[in-house]
Amino acid sequence: MKNIIIMISILIGIVTESNAQLSAMNYKSEGFVAFKASKTYAVKLGNAAYDAELESAMKDIWKVTSFEMIDLESFKTKITDPSASFIVPVTIEANGPNQAYHYIALINGGRKSVKKYGYTDMVAYAPINHWVDENENTDCAFRIRNILQSMVTAIELVQKNDSWGNTKDVVDHLRKIYQAKAPQIKDRILLVNAKSVGGKKMTKEVFGGIYPYKFEFCDREKIAKAIREKSTEYYYLQPGITLNKSIFVFDPSNGEVVYFDYSMMGMSITDDNVEDLVKSIKQTGKK
Repeated sequence: MKNIIIMISILIGIVTESNAQLSAMNYKSEGFVAFKASKTYAVKLGNAAYDAELESAMKDIWKVTSFEMIDLESFKTKITDPSASFIVPVTIEANGPNQAYHYIALINGGRKSVKKYGYTDMVAYAPINHWVDENENTDCAFRIRNILQSMVTAIELVQKNDSWGNTKDVVDHLRKIYQAKAPQIKDRILLVNAKSVGGKKMTKEVFGGIYPYKFEFCDREKIAKAIREKSTEYYYLQPGITLNKSIFVFDPSNGEVVYFDYSMMGMSITDDNVEDLVKSIKQTGKK
């Protein structure tokens, strides 16, 4: 796939592509207007766990547009419909399959295939932790509910702030909103999936030597359970390591993003990443 990015400069393109749980469109853009008038089709991928979680979440959460579940084969023909929008995995190749961005994305119909879509075509999107513990698109099934919730929030924020300008302006505004919520993380236990952070250096002991608040290293099922039960006892750290590295902290009870940061590259969570999280939590006057 070709990475279709129309930006002010290559640098801006690199920066904004790494941001996620966001919208790539301004509220007044043609693409956003088309989405609001569309019917949304959530694409089942043929994986029982993913499909069940996706359908359950759509029924509970999706109020932005009318929607319908659709299978992958039907999607391949429906994608050309400009009156439709879709929730589907999108891979955007930069320089071949080993240098690509991997997302669960909300896109408008009207093109011949998903290969024809690029960054600025995504109404909302969330990175998959592709190179670590979500090698298959369906591996994010346990958190697809929070992914959809965060997409809805990003869409609502863009609509409420329609004075935002170009794509980079939208991303920058949303990032500031997410960062300002970080101080509340210290009020709950932060769950960290030991496998999701990548590599072997970020152990419980190393993390605890940097992070001064309550936390627990756990497996994926502990986080999945917190999401299912809409727990208000925890937040959880969620990396999105694809071509770039994104780092999120989610509220499992409602999918709210309470922290976000990124770097241009990296295959694991580092000491510096944890230190930056702590700095954001320690900020004052930004609840």
